[in-house]
Parts: sequence; C-alpha cells; structure tokens
Amino acid sequence: MLRVYNFEGYSANINGSWAFNYYRKDHLGNIREVWRAAYVRGVATNIAANTDQRTQYYPSGLPWAEGQNPSDQQRKFNGKEFDEMSGYDTYDYGARGYYPALGCFQSVDPMCEKYYNISPYAYCLNNPVRYNDPDGRWIPDAEGNLIAEKGDDAQTLANFQGVENSEALNQMNEQGFTVDDKGILNLEVGDKVTLDNVYTESMQNSTSDLTLDAAISGTSKTGATPEDNYNCWGSAIAGTQGKEIKVGVGIDQGNTFDKDLKSDYTSITSENAEFGKTVVRFSNDNNEVQHGAVFYGKSQDGTTYVYTKNGWQLKPEVMKLSNLQIKIPSYGKVQGIEKNESGYYNPK
Repeated sequence: MLRVYNFEGYSANINGSWAFNYYRKDHLGNIREVWRAAYVRGVATNIAANTDQRTQYYPSGLPWAEGQNPSDQQRKFNGKEFDEMSGYDTYDYGARGYYPALGCFQSVDPMCEKYYNISPYAYCLNNPVRYNDPDGRWIPDAEGNLIAEKGDDAQTLANFQGVENSEALNQMNEQGFTVDDKGILNLEVGDKVTLDNVYTESMQNSTSDLTLDAAISGTSKTGATPEDNYNCWGSAIAGTQGKEIKVGVGIDQGNTFDKDLKSDYTSITSENAEFGKTVVRFSNDNNEVQHGAVFYGKSQDGTTYVYTKNGWQLKPEVMKLSNLQIKIPSYGKVQGIEKNESGYYNPK
C-alpha cells in the first residue's frame, strides 16, 4: 500500500484508488483516531463515521485499548512513529528513541551537561501529561527572533537555545507570556519571542538596509555605512566566542579564518551543532574557504537556519541555509577543512 504522509494525516492508494485519512489529535499532539473520508460526487462526507484506527495511551505513551486496526498506521503518541519491528516498542523522536514502557529515552540527551538537575534519559521533565517533546524547534525570523510553531513552549524554547528551562520561561514572562493555574501557556502558533544575544544586537545596531536581497535586487535605500564594516569570517568567530560583533572583528583572509578554526575550534557533526555556538564553513570545489556563518537552529521540519553577513558592508541577517546557498552559489557547499570534517565547528 502506497502512502503519502503529512502533519494532518495521509493519503493511501488501495488497489489503484486513493483514500484520504485525517488524524484526530489531543492537546499534546497524540493521534487518538484516524478518520477516512467518504466521497460522494467528489465531496468528502461523514468523515468521523469512517474510523480506521482508534488508540488510547498510558500517560507515558504506551498504546492500549487500540480498538480496530491497531497496527494500520504507526504514527501515534505525539504523532511519532511507533516501531514494533525491533521488539522493543519504541518511538522515533529523531535524535533519540523513546521507550514508553519505562517513560524514558534510550540514550543520553546530547545537551545533558546543561541540565545537571535532570536525568539525561528523562522525557518531558517526567511530566508527559502536561508537556510534549516536538524536538524543541522554533522558526527564526530575519532579525534573529523566534516564531512559535505548533507544540512549542518554554521547554522547546530552552532546547532551541541550549539554555535552562527557567531562563526560557523568564524570557517569555518578560514578554507577556504566562502560565495559568491549569498549567496552560498563553502561547499561540506565530507568536514571536524576542531574543537578546550578540547576533540580534548586531542586526539591531546595523544602520544599513543593504541585506542580501536588497544587494541582489538593487533596491537599497540607505546603503552601506561604516558601522557595518565587518565580514562573515570575523562575525562568525566573534559571535561564537561571545564577543560583540562590530567594526574591528573582520578577518581579511580566508586562510586566517581556517587557521582560527584549526587552533581554537573542534570539528563536530552537523547533528551536534549548537544554537549560536557553531561556526558553519563554506568552500568551493577546491575546498578554498568562501564564507563563514553561525548555526541558528532548526525548525520542526528540519530546516537549518544560519546567522550570516554576506560582505563587509551588508547588514547581517538570519536566513535558511538552503536559501543562502541558492542565492550565492559561489559560496559552494558546507564542508570541513579536512576531508573527515563536516564543516561544523565549536569553540574548544
């Protein structure tokens, strides 16, 4: 059976005919029922009456009382795929597998050193009734602030930035987001949380509107100014070392940038990149460095964002990594100085 999935359900081709199935979810994104649309003269009717699958869960996510067709489709708790093939009955959360029979992850949190008071195997602070774990993703805007996606909360904000949950909650409280007496956060999809870091400061302090798009289209209004006179390599090194990004941090030569990466940074995999702390190196087919940027997180769909300054006098901005590579193909691709390196580097 051929299936095409999306966040709201899936289409299934059964014997040459397509059937459209929709998820009914609860407040945590758990898929409770799968409804199949019945079509009369091309119009979907009586959807709820055609229930293909019904699932209930223990608080930890282990399915029970599954009703009809329990294994018809495997997306269940938090919308994650339930893997029964291995015999361990685990959920695929992307970075780690989750074992609902014990209510914990199967491997250590890669950011566990930031949360010494929490078990590195814990799921949702051991409170799965109140919290879920959509993998901690937000969407950065061009100014480096974060836009909430479905399922985002203080914990995902903390995960995205690599900070304590209390710090993320303080950020939200200072901007008017609060938790009521039922534990519900008044955060909606599309809400913006303003950040205060060296990258947002550099964008706020820029006196030029000469962004990449403005430079390409020739629609700049104010043009470049001396205050924006620093470049990609210098801003990436300064920012990931926690220094102010401003005039004077520019690096003239690519080999100087590579030398800094060799002496002061450690090569890591792209999966271990950290928000605001990881340098992303770009080079051409001859592996001659062309650009440097800073990893600025991933959204729920896996889109990578980077902080980038595309020239000495262009305004720094945050944008999708894929868009950056399309708009400036001369940057080449992300690759390391050595063949066995990914092109992602963290300060030592």
